[in-house]
Amino acid sequence: MTRKRSLLLLIGYGFAATLAIFYGLVERHSLFVTFVSFHLLVCLCIPFLHGWWEGTLRESWSHAWGQFDKRGAFYGFALGLFLIIGVLAGAWLLLQSEGRSENIRRILVDWDLNDRWIWLFSFYLVFVNSLLEELFWRGFVLQRMRRSLSQTMAIILSSFFYTLYHLIVATVMFGLKIGLMITFLVFGAGMIWGWMKGLFPAIYSTWFSHILADLGLVMAVLLWIY
Repeated sequence: MTRKRSLLLLIGYGFAATLAIFYGLVERHSLFVTFVSFHLLVCLCIPFLHGWWEGTLRESWSHAWGQFDKRGAFYGFALGLFLIIGVLAGAWLLLQSEGRSENIRRILVDWDLNDRWIWLFSFYLVFVNSLLEELFWRGFVLQRMRRSLSQTMAIILSSFFYTLYHLIVATVMFGLKIGLMITFLVFGAGMIWGWMKGLFPAIYSTWFSHILADLGLVMAVLLWIY
């Protein structure tokens, strides 16, 4: 496969991720449909089929996962502590507006997230979502973009597509102005994780920090919304 064709495919995969989120949340109003379309069809099926087509499935998986690196894991955990504090502080400030917590809860209930599923959702978001996003965006998309682009451009482009579907979620919950601000912060996190992937190729550094960032989101939902 030529570099140009591979890059175009990766760009297509980036838009597919956003379409999967849009279909699940905006069209179907279902977190379950969203997780199936995004996590199963995009984050798992696309890398599997792409690797199988290239004939490099085993090699690609090993490269995306990597060997455990204590130093990388430590840096990831340290960054994660910073992120969880930032997420909780930002969520607390945003939820001070009157009626905002109730409005977000109505949106989440409309997406079929009720008290019965909240703990399962929390576990899934913290551990499964963070893992699949890191495997897809940093382990698959970024690694292949680096074959066609400079490291800086690969990080910027992969972070852009990683951020794009977060704009949908943030805008639906907080409106366009605050949604854009949140999306900009997500882009910054994606850039940092892309940079860390270059320093520590194994998944653990970015995954550990992503776990703590998502844990901050879940804690905000449990403490101030549900």
